[in-house]
Amino acid sequence: MGVFDGKRYFVYGNGVSGKSACRAIKKNGGKAKLFADDRGRFIAPRENHYDGAIISPGIKPTHAVYEYCKERAIPTLGEVEIGFEIAGERRIIGVTGTNGKTTVTRLIADMVGGVACGNIGYPISTAAMKTDKTLVCELSSFQLNKANISPDVAVITNIAPDHLDWHGSFENYCASKCNIAANMDGGYLVLGEDVPVGAISSLSTRAEIVRCSSSSMCDGAYIAGDYFCFMGKRVCPTDYLRLPGVHNVKNALCAIAAAMCAGADNSAVLSALSTIAPSPHRIEYVGRTCGKVWIDDSKGTNVSACLAAVAQTVGTVCLIAGGRGKATDFSELFENIDKRVIEVVAMGETSQAIRDSAASITPELKITVVNGLADAVRAAALSSAETVLLSPACASFDEFKSYAERGEKFQEEVKSLCKRDCK
Repeated sequence: MGVFDGKRYFVYGNGVSGKSACRAIKKNGGKAKLFADDRGRFIAPRENHYDGAIISPGIKPTHAVYEYCKERAIPTLGEVEIGFEIAGERRIIGVTGTNGKTTVTRLIADMVGGVACGNIGYPISTAAMKTDKTLVCELSSFQLNKANISPDVAVITNIAPDHLDWHGSFENYCASKCNIAANMDGGYLVLGEDVPVGAISSLSTRAEIVRCSSSSMCDGAYIAGDYFCFMGKRVCPTDYLRLPGVHNVKNALCAIAAAMCAGADNSAVLSALSTIAPSPHRIEYVGRTCGKVWIDDSKGTNVSACLAAVAQTVGTVCLIAGGRGKATDFSELFENIDKRVIEVVAMGETSQAIRDSAASITPELKITVVNGLADAVRAAALSSAETVLLSPACASFDEFKSYAERGEKFQEEVKSLCKRDCK
């Protein structure tokens, strides 16, 4: 017997999550049809008798498919719910937040012997069919926007303004993040120390709240002396953490709290912290050329991630920023930017907004405006800075399909610099 026996769905969106949901429904007894926009135009299913519509996470709540479903009283859900349904009674840990989601998801999966899935590129519905292990799910604000899920352990790493063009307001964005725990009847909700109280003011959950702190003892995970601790007991020395940076200490605390709530032992936590490798395109060392160190932080797609990346650099910095905006207020960037940043190369659709914001807040900062990434690399090569950091604080979609493609192109351009520009 399949969990979707006798049920009929249409799946709107033919990306990775949509195709995975379609396969999962069919393999578990249901029927599903795949639909997608045609040149930006809504394509309505011909039949009206559906038990539900699975709508891909990238589709905005204002899309015509939602009105279509409302008029016909068709319940809407996402690929996330399909995965949770297939998983059944299996333990599920959900991770969200503005930054650090991937790192925390990977750490928890290693600590509990689970499988990392979700927004990292491995759909939950596919993972639920292929393994019996604990599912550790990275969940974006898009996936959580209308989700009705109840993980056994939920984690919110941090919350800062992001994707405001999609959600419409910071309040809506926060509400989507908080939706990870809104339907929990028990279990644990881990809150990172950079989750503002105001951001979760509307959250109502029956989960037990577990805190994290890098500066003081709390009811959860914290640092005492040279040790990571949990609920008054030492877990392991802090110097076992392989990942550099204060932000990764905070990520580790979130992962430790979630893993310990899920029953992990100290040795598994220690092993995970000491063996994890940095995520690609997240403060990744590319090389040294033209007398500079080059760092790829293409994954830094919002202001808070960009500031964290700058904090990890050494010496004077030329920052490459820009791309497609997400209703981003760049004033936060320039109000908090490190004095070591002596030049900003602004690229892409947001280049003028970055220049204007810098001019009003830090007029002494040199700003160079270029069209795209290749030009940005060439401009940065002429800078007097000791380090060039690509940390765009923007999405990549004006020029690339993903932050990964942008990072790969950056690395290609850097590696060819000596032949072209530094003879």
